[in-house]
Amino acid sequence: MKRICFLIPDGIGIRNYLYSEVISILLNQGHEVILWHSLDPELIQLTEKRLGVSFEQYPFEHKPDGMRVQLLREAARYARLKLNARLKTNPTILTNWTINASSKKGYLLRKGAEILGSFLNSYSAVASVESLEFKLIRSSKSFQLAEKFLKEIKPDLIFCTHQRVFSVTSAIEAAKSLGIKTSTAIFSWDNLPKGRLPFRTDQYLVWSNYMLEEMRTYYPEINENQIKVTGSPQFDFYFQNGILLDREFLAKKYDLDSSKAWVCFSGSDSLTSPNDPLFLRDVAESLANEDNIQLIFRPVPVEKVDRFLPVLKDFPKVKLIKPIWVTGSHWGNFFPLFEDVQLLVNLAYHCKVVVNMGSTMALDFSTFGNIGLYLRYDHANVSTEFSVKTIFEFQHFRSMGDWKAVGYINSPSQIASMVNKAIDKPNEVAPDRKLWFNKIVEPKTDNTASLHIAEALDSL
Repeated sequence: MKRICFLIPDGIGIRNYLYSEVISILLNQGHEVILWHSLDPELIQLTEKRLGVSFEQYPFEHKPDGMRVQLLREAARYARLKLNARLKTNPTILTNWTINASSKKGYLLRKGAEILGSFLNSYSAVASVESLEFKLIRSSKSFQLAEKFLKEIKPDLIFCTHQRVFSVTSAIEAAKSLGIKTSTAIFSWDNLPKGRLPFRTDQYLVWSNYMLEEMRTYYPEINENQIKVTGSPQFDFYFQNGILLDREFLAKKYDLDSSKAWVCFSGSDSLTSPNDPLFLRDVAESLANEDNIQLIFRPVPVEKVDRFLPVLKDFPKVKLIKPIWVTGSHWGNFFPLFEDVQLLVNLAYHCKVVVNMGSTMALDFSTFGNIGLYLRYDHANVSTEFSVKTIFEFQHFRSMGDWKAVGYINSPSQIASMVNKAIDKPNEVAPDRKLWFNKIVEPKTDNTASLHIAEALDSL
């Protein structure tokens, strides 16, 4: 039996780990699971009730790093983005860097990081700067506190559920200094080109062989033997027995017409898609007279719905179905309830089409063979930082290659015809959607990434 500590720095990891079968499998294998987290204790109580266990748990406090550590970290990230953009001949990778900051001090730090990073012209040079950063962290107060804490709770393994939260670096370094094994999972299919890996662990869990190759490309200093292909537990839910609800039940609960084809517009956050209310208006207006279609709006979970309210007022037939999340002071404190996991699975199953601005939801819906339609046009006379021309050049979209994995709507006048075609003739719109899904997600034959994650952790 080993003590496995789940380090959960934000609510994003909830769905994938506290709601999946990972912990249950580890417990059944005889391991002890403890939680080190920054979550609302009420959520842990709900999880304990769901799993029928009582966790040994400890609060995790996010502490800011010193200026030198921040400078080195950001310089390395800028340099890695620059190298990635050059390697892939894709300048959009650099859109993940900005020197904008909420304070003059922050602006100067990022500007200095950009200048320093511009001198790092190889991945080995970047890795050297990151090694210096980790060395500095080991002299910090947060490192000393983490080391003291880990000596007290004595875990055999630290598993960080989200790879891009930089404030856990001191905890990871403290674990390594004590000979405690460390592991983390890559959270999303678009993370790796963006340089969002601020710490180093003994093991990295990835979704697929495609993502493994990305790790080798963007982090050549990491040994391939450290990378394990496990799948992502967020897709396990789509294959669970008992999670699908009756269509008539959903229709009654959310005031939907079960005889119509359901189409979901999934909202993006205001940074990713500042014109999302305009796009929802376009879709609502285009489908207003389509008597065979019921339009559902699922807003992004981490923002309020306020900016969409004028559209919903003008188009009352659009059914707003809010995500079932608990909100916090910032996005890292937001977390879904299990009921939202079930809701999302059922929307992906019962809705024939999902429409959005390049969202991962296309992958969710393709689990059941349904269609993702991406809006690929700009609104005239509206100033935004990115145009769709930039957005759909992002590196993660290149994973489609020449496949027709999603459909594209190139103007408002195409919305109704494309939606109807996706409903009636899905294989003409996106015949390669399952090929793309299998490439990115690489589901296992037993449809349980949870088992493979538990096995990978056990192997350490």
